[in-house]
Amino acid sequence: MKNKGPFTIKEIKGLPAGTQFWGKYLVKDKSIRKTREGKNITHLQISDKSGEMKAVVWDSCQQAGVVETGAVIGLLGDMGIYNQQVQVTAKRIKVLEEDPQAYMKSPDRKIQELRRDLEAKIASISDPHMKKLLERIFTSARWELFSKAPAAKAVHHNYIGGLIEHTLMVTELCDRAAGLYPNINRDLMITGAILHDIGKIEEFQIGVLPDYTEIGKLVGHIVLAYELLSQEIKNMREEGLPFPELLEKMLKNMLLSHHGSLEFGSPVLPLFPEALLLHAMDDLDAKLYVFFNKIEEHEDNDNPFTPYDSFHAQQFYTPRYRYSEQEE
Repeated sequence: MKNKGPFTIKEIKGLPAGTQFWGKYLVKDKSIRKTREGKNITHLQISDKSGEMKAVVWDSCQQAGVVETGAVIGLLGDMGIYNQQVQVTAKRIKVLEEDPQAYMKSPDRKIQELRRDLEAKIASISDPHMKKLLERIFTSARWELFSKAPAAKAVHHNYIGGLIEHTLMVTELCDRAAGLYPNINRDLMITGAILHDIGKIEEFQIGVLPDYTEIGKLVGHIVLAYELLSQEIKNMREEGLPFPELLEKMLKNMLLSHHGSLEFGSPVLPLFPEALLLHAMDDLDAKLYVFFNKIEEHEDNDNPFTPYDSFHAQQFYTPRYRYSEQEE
């Protein structure tokens, strides 16, 4: 192969083992381990807008600059396979003075557009109690945080703007599902969907890479959302604004149960249709994000299946059928 780069993450995943390449990437994670012989081996998680993968750095690798999480690096490496997964062995690394944002994923749409659409959902609510609650919760300061926060540290929507992108999709899915089931309370559905991850504005730091705050690690976004909801309802009542007790109880169950089970972090189960639907739509959007990204990262590979993904405990099938009139 004459051209050694620069290659994106997506492109290098399609290179055969033994191929040498170079490119520029963001270091998302770094860990150092020792071999049985006592030698240091550095494991990097490198990424760009097209995906991410693992890289191994041995002592023999030539390095210019200190490689830390959040750094942009120029990397010359060899492609290889380890435990059935593609892996890069670094030969030379140089730390670059470049903007990490250029190597991070971002929402498919502008954040201003996502906020506009979410504000329209709030405006469409007819129940005065729920509309007032949302208007009070989403102050200018909270909108700012909500628009920048990630939806997760890893797995899905783990980038600046990921939270509002994920929340809008879950809200849209819930809205459409509510139109199919006449016994679903649409306003309750929309309110629960918009608030289900509101605790993440306190759970995550807003920075180059997603990371937990101290309170985020100690408490988690589900409890933080519950506390925010409880405090705002208390404030409304103290100001003479009525808020139905039944509605409060139902919203609390929706926030607390949206992970679906104790196994996945919810302290209670969904106990009524709207709570179950919220959990299902939240789970659906997160999982579809994973599927679409795995397909996109590997769609140009000769193998129709991705390498085995240990986190999700499966492979992903990448071919996409599309009808073409030329087939006729």
